[in-house]
Amino acid sequence: MTKQTQNQIIKEHLLTGQPITSWQAITEYRITRLAKCIHELRKAGMNIQSKTVKDNGKHFSRYWVNKADDEVNNYE
Repeated sequence: MTKQTQNQIIKEHLLTGQPITSWQAITEYRITRLAKCIHELRKAGMNIQSKTVKDNGKHFSRYWVNKADDEVNNYE
């Protein structure tokens, strides 16, 4: 069995339709550099949306892929 790369893990998460934040990436997948993965996936052609969110005085980004984009692109 081949070990998944961090980019593959994040891609699969996003393609489920669920958003992801840096904290989620750390706690669920032990991935500490989510922005790097997002950058590389965007470079590969994924149309990843993002929004800066403020919660309890802290700012962070939330990333997601629109369902319509999932059906059009294969993201290989």
